[in-house]
Amino acid sequence: MKISDTQFDKLLALQSAQDIKNQLALRSMVPSPQQAGKLRRHLATLGEARAVRLGIVHTYTSELLDPWLHFSAALNGLSLDIYHAPYGTTVQEATGQSGLCQHTPDVTLLLLTREDLHPALQAPAACINAADRQDIQAQATQALSGLVRQFRAAVAGHIIVTVLPAQPPPGLGLYDVMAEQSEYQWWNQIKGDITRELREQFSGVSYLDLDQLVMQCGRDNFFDARLWYSSVFPYAADGGLAVANAVTTLAASIHHTRAKVIVVDADNTLWGGVIGEDGINGIALGQEYPGRAFVDFQKRLLSLQQRGFILALCSKNNPDDLNEVLLNHPHQLLKNEHFAAQRVNWQPKPDNLRAIAEELNLGLDSFIFVDDSDYECSAVRHSLPEVDVIQVPSRATDIPSCLDALARLEIVSLTAEDLQKTAMYAQERMRRTQLEQLSDTGGSIEDYLQSLNMRMTVRLDDASAVARLAQLTQKTNQFNLTTRRYGEKDIAGMIDAADFSVYHFSLEDNFGNSGIVGLAIVERANGEQARLDTFLMSCRVIGRMAEQAFLSTIVRNLGSAGVQALVAEYIPTRKNILVEHFLPENGFAVAENGVYARRLDAGDAGEPGKDFPIIIEGPL
Repeated sequence: MKISDTQFDKLLALQSAQDIKNQLALRSMVPSPQQAGKLRRHLATLGEARAVRLGIVHTYTSELLDPWLHFSAALNGLSLDIYHAPYGTTVQEATGQSGLCQHTPDVTLLLLTREDLHPALQAPAACINAADRQDIQAQATQALSGLVRQFRAAVAGHIIVTVLPAQPPPGLGLYDVMAEQSEYQWWNQIKGDITRELREQFSGVSYLDLDQLVMQCGRDNFFDARLWYSSVFPYAADGGLAVANAVTTLAASIHHTRAKVIVVDADNTLWGGVIGEDGINGIALGQEYPGRAFVDFQKRLLSLQQRGFILALCSKNNPDDLNEVLLNHPHQLLKNEHFAAQRVNWQPKPDNLRAIAEELNLGLDSFIFVDDSDYECSAVRHSLPEVDVIQVPSRATDIPSCLDALARLEIVSLTAEDLQKTAMYAQERMRRTQLEQLSDTGGSIEDYLQSLNMRMTVRLDDASAVARLAQLTQKTNQFNLTTRRYGEKDIAGMIDAADFSVYHFSLEDNFGNSGIVGLAIVERANGEQARLDTFLMSCRVIGRMAEQAFLSTIVRNLGSAGVQALVAEYIPTRKNILVEHFLPENGFAVAENGVYARRLDAGDAGEPGKDFPIIIEGPL
């Protein structure tokens, strides 16, 4: 939808890039090139953008995307330095001296067509007989895999793969979906093979499905036949903006601090109305308007939980009134078990958010706060500027999609730990309850740790855990000696390298398995000395002596391999003061230039776990 002068003036009055992005998304507004330029200049005044180098390798014209890319990048807090490979030099750009490699891109975007995967895909699918389809499908998958493998070896940053959808509708028209030789179904099978190959064989690679964007925009709004035939550029304004926004959103999700917690209000957020005034039968929540919109918003929140985000509840209400909805309303999808933390009281919401952050042991800069109230949103913005605040739209029909435009809620990988986040925090509540009960009966912290029956499994150079290990380096701030950030390619490279050892551990006890929660990267500088490049641990297991047990296991393993000294460093940040004294408290002495060193002797190769209330297995 075009933007009127009145609407455009309202956009220019907004003082947050996220607010502008939300308004554009909610109203499906597409600015003209002139409006996009003005908005971009306005966005430049709102805050410092993060510089990102983007390299584009393409088999159709790509330069016409630049205005949309720069505009979308500004909306996502980025400033792009774009390199376009020469037209028709796809494979050549994957060599060491290419312009792409010289550009050292943070993100590489591959703009491909179907026929780039296999020449037969330029013909209508209905013309390809069933006997040939399986071979073409396998060959297309392997062709793309081979191309990505070349680029993965050539560039260090993230790679985004796209394949241009077919511009005309299926050759069999409306009957296509019913046909045995359906083009739609066959292409989905090819995409399934491609994405499985990329997911299983590569790290730091995403497939951006342009078919999804066609569905969002509509085919006629996505493509521009005139530009395609005159300039080999396929996108209309809507399509170009959609592609640019998707690319820069993925780039922002990689380069900005990822959100971890979504804190939601209840009244006029999870349901319409005020439970304390309207009662359980009077709130809007169900299959009629406007209740259906609130049900759909709860569905969105559940979907975000499945991406690995933690849900928390913060509401000014009587706890009994609110709990009645969670327990008994037939259309309430979010139950008590879906929330990792709750604050239902009459305290100021900034105070409650601080309490939730303390309970979850997470930084407030990883929080997104969702509320309908002007007052509450303003209070949180003023008191906690590090928290992203999303005000629930006044129109019920806009509520289900109000979080869709947040780049911090996009993901580029999904681990087993992500899927179990809420359950893990529920386990932590049970541990706290057990500690309180033991304390009330005179038990000590040692008694508590023994009662957990902890079992640690340490693994060495485990390639199957690359995604999770990279995620830990990018998300762990508090218990992290050096806060070095590594991508999946970096971790995979160190696992394969002879002079690096990559350790990780998982921790299990009576209440459940916490998953992979610790990482150490050790570089063997020479046969007798090693360097602790990275040592970090999830805040979820702090206080259980896991960090000491993990370090002891690493020291024992290195000592048995002939290492005589381990050097390490503490690089202070605003958030990792927790580990300021970890090294001197665990046998390291200050050497020089702020570096610590620990001598490894025969005693370091003793029985694993003998000094800790933890059974240790590994390194495996």
